[in-house]
Amino acid sequence: MIKIITGSSVPVGATVALVSLCNRLNARGYECRLFGPDHWHLDKCKSGELADFRPEKGDVVLVHDIGLHSVSDLNDLKATIKERQGNRWCQVLQKAMCDCFGSAKKPDDFQLVLTCQGDGRSSAQQSNLSLFHKIHCLGHTQQIPRKAKLPVFVCPNLVDDLKPSGSKPAKVAGVVGTIRRENRLELSIRRAFEEGMETVILYGYLADPIYYYNDIRPLAEQYPGKVKFAGFVDDKQKLYDSVSDVYCSAIKPWSTVKLESKLTGTRFHGPDSPPEEHMTNDRILSVWINALGLQPRQDAAALP
Repeated sequence: MIKIITGSSVPVGATVALVSLCNRLNARGYECRLFGPDHWHLDKCKSGELADFRPEKGDVVLVHDIGLHSVSDLNDLKATIKERQGNRWCQVLQKAMCDCFGSAKKPDDFQLVLTCQGDGRSSAQQSNLSLFHKIHCLGHTQQIPRKAKLPVFVCPNLVDDLKPSGSKPAKVAGVVGTIRRENRLELSIRRAFEEGMETVILYGYLADPIYYYNDIRPLAEQYPGKVKFAGFVDDKQKLYDSVSDVYCSAIKPWSTVKLESKLTGTRFHGPDSPPEEHMTNDRILSVWINALGLQPRQDAAALP
């Protein structure tokens, strides 16, 4: 079985991507489950809580946002995550000692694959990379340490099956992304109004309330009734149908927002990113299947 374990399963970009991967692999006939500490993912795919996870012989385990220093850390993931969160400096020291004085032994009975979502630095810096058999990157721009000399395979996240919107409102901007400082949403809101938008809708999970109240709320008060908070919306077709333009201020070459805007006929306003090769969903799945050493399904062509 393919088992995906993640240190956070709230509705942010990484979780959505892992849910999509889990669903597509199951649709192709490969048994896959996603395990996370939160509850949002539980009804979105074949899933379980972290306490339900057990690595078994023959498994392929994809790891995201969980700092692993040894295979034994997998025995109680909730305790591992809690310990890492409460002992950040101890974690850094232990990681440095592992890097300097020796490598941990890879598991023999199952395969460990590190999947680096976002810029990749967090996932790679948290773990002892010598534990893993392979590393997955979203693009060549991710800052992944190469000193571990592990096989690396590159493919972007899957994209929803979207189509051009039949009708769109006029001068309604969407600011799409998790609400946290690194996404610089306040810049996108300002630019949207400066360029003539009449309404701005924020689509994203509220991950940083302090940032929201310090930086976003004052803008909403500056433009009364014109800034709306929609929260996370699972139906991306509905999201893009509701806006004429999408604004982005953070440079994230791995983000799917620009491609989703193109697929739905939505004008995209954002910084230029280093070009990455475009892959269809079929090709992305093929990369995953080959990298994980899965047997191709004869009837795969007939499946979504």
